[in-house]
Amino acid sequence: MKIIAWDFETFYGKKLRYGLKTMIAESYVRHDLFDPYLISVSDGKTCWAGSPKDFNWASLDGAMLLSHNSYFEETVYAEMVRRGWAPQLKVTHQCTANLTSYICNRRSLDEALEHLLKIKLSKAVRADADNKRWPQDFSEQEREAMLKYARDDAGYCWMLWDKFSPLWPEHERLLSAQTIAQGRRGVQINTDLLNQYLVQTHEMKSNTEKLLPWLRDDESESWDEFDVKPTATKCIAEQCRRAGIPCPPIKSKEGEEAYADWEKQYSPTNLWIPALSSWRSINKLYGTFQTMKSRLRPDGTMPFGLKYFGAHTGRWSGDGKINFQNFRKLPIICTPQGLMETNEKAVIAAEKQKDETGKYPDSVRYAINTRHLIIPRPGKRMIVSDLSQIEPRCLAWLAGDFQTLDLVRAGMSLYEAFARTTFGFTGEKFDKKSMLYAEIKARVLALGYGAGWEKYIEMAQDYTGMDITEGDPEWVTEIDENGVETRVSGYGQRARREVAEYREKNTKVTGKDGGLWSRLELAMRTSVSKDLTVALPSGRKLRYGRVRCERRIEPDENGKPRSRSVFTVGCGSRRVITYGGKLTENVTQAFARDVFGEHLIALGDIVLFSSHDEAICEVDKDVSVRDIEAVMSKCPEWCPGLPVAAEAKEVPHYLK
Repeated sequence: MKIIAWDFETFYGKKLRYGLKTMIAESYVRHDLFDPYLISVSDGKTCWAGSPKDFNWASLDGAMLLSHNSYFEETVYAEMVRRGWAPQLKVTHQCTANLTSYICNRRSLDEALEHLLKIKLSKAVRADADNKRWPQDFSEQEREAMLKYARDDAGYCWMLWDKFSPLWPEHERLLSAQTIAQGRRGVQINTDLLNQYLVQTHEMKSNTEKLLPWLRDDESESWDEFDVKPTATKCIAEQCRRAGIPCPPIKSKEGEEAYADWEKQYSPTNLWIPALSSWRSINKLYGTFQTMKSRLRPDGTMPFGLKYFGAHTGRWSGDGKINFQNFRKLPIICTPQGLMETNEKAVIAAEKQKDETGKYPDSVRYAINTRHLIIPRPGKRMIVSDLSQIEPRCLAWLAGDFQTLDLVRAGMSLYEAFARTTFGFTGEKFDKKSMLYAEIKARVLALGYGAGWEKYIEMAQDYTGMDITEGDPEWVTEIDENGVETRVSGYGQRARREVAEYREKNTKVTGKDGGLWSRLELAMRTSVSKDLTVALPSGRKLRYGRVRCERRIEPDENGKPRSRSVFTVGCGSRRVITYGGKLTENVTQAFARDVFGEHLIALGDIVLFSSHDEAICEVDKDVSVRDIEAVMSKCPEWCPGLPVAAEAKEVPHYLK
């Protein structure tokens, strides 16, 4: 088979907001400004670049075409065929961006070339093409530079494939192609519900703005000198001054915890603070719905982006400004006053009543759930299937906890098995609706990777809805080694106790002598100044760039600086702090991903998209829920003894 790399150079304009940073590929190519003015190709021996009108298209027929973003190149070509600018050819595709993501966790061409081939690639020529029409807006020198840039792109793409494709297994290539095909095929959208959601989110947004003092129509307070916008920093600072409270910390990824503490402290007496957070949530959702509306095709389907090998562990990640891996867990609920319900417990309770009775309580005016917009195509059915507790099962397998796995294989639920083998439960019945079940579930899901007691509180709430601080005493007395008594906050007493108990009783994972954490920690420490490679059960390898031991200055619990040693590793182009528990989490997640990947390949093109360990399928009438469960419950040959199980259900729309 002929193997040819190809690449298109297309017009874009930042000031026109026309480009792939603001648009998905399909919207981009369907636009009136679309102009694929250059095509470049390489067969490894020669490279050519020029106008598509001058290109010998027949030379590609029957070839495998390589590109460093196959989704884009395939979409460009399909649109050129639709417009009559290119002939329909019989070709196959492979994506070298997905190849390099698999090989070294670097997706962009410049980063992959520098890391793998020590070639520095400048993007200056492409940057200089902003808002320029070919060829009239380019000088002769600029035209030559662009042609060389295009030839080099195709040549480098072919070079990456030639050198590294033998390291990319066939089943991974299938997952790559499947992911690209899913995004281009798209999903059916309930357009009536989408229009309803647009109206409702706009209404809630407008109602919430009335609670912000700088937007409120109140003649007693002048804001004439300010550029009033809902999240204007100067308006927030001025309102804090008027209220006599400190300004909030910067709401960034690093400052989220500090902002949350500020919000918790001052919200009770300043109702505009929770209103500001509500506005941000509603506005983000409103923007998502607008984006969906703009991407709809005439038949009501919508393409989407999904990145194969988007995470270091091999998991998929979201793309294209609508994250199909991370839809909001709980719906946004509108109160009778037309505002967003901010009490998470109230939202959970309302959802529970809806599940049990089919109706929301009177306190709910309406609910907005993004997942409900995704429906099966006409004549099709939707079946959603997810793997049952796959990561805890993989963790037990990796740790050699075969006692627990034997019980699971015999038909016992994973959480009951853990309760019996690790936490001393001896009762005849283990009620899934009991508090004990929720407690064990929280421990199993949250504590296998080294989480401390503070993180455990947060994770238990996130995974099970449990607030494990409810029964904590307000104060406790501690006695130090000198017998001195000190009265301290009792917050976190239960969490501390349960973390300690988990680590004490689950030694196959946590044990300092031979436990999984310690084994991976030792492997990391003995790899200082070298790369760390961890072999997975599937044969795939997790690669970490050069391990380093570094000194960090950080504040202690009293805010005073302290020095501590940390280990850092390279994950793609980033360096991150890691330790035995974190490595265990990575290995477990990667193991579970490989199990799930086999199921996706077996299910084939009925998978609309996947989300972590969940397959959303669109099927014909002759495919049953049991058919899907049977495929999803198969244990791969390379991990004998792993009890794999799945649950599937037919649904009228996507739901968790």
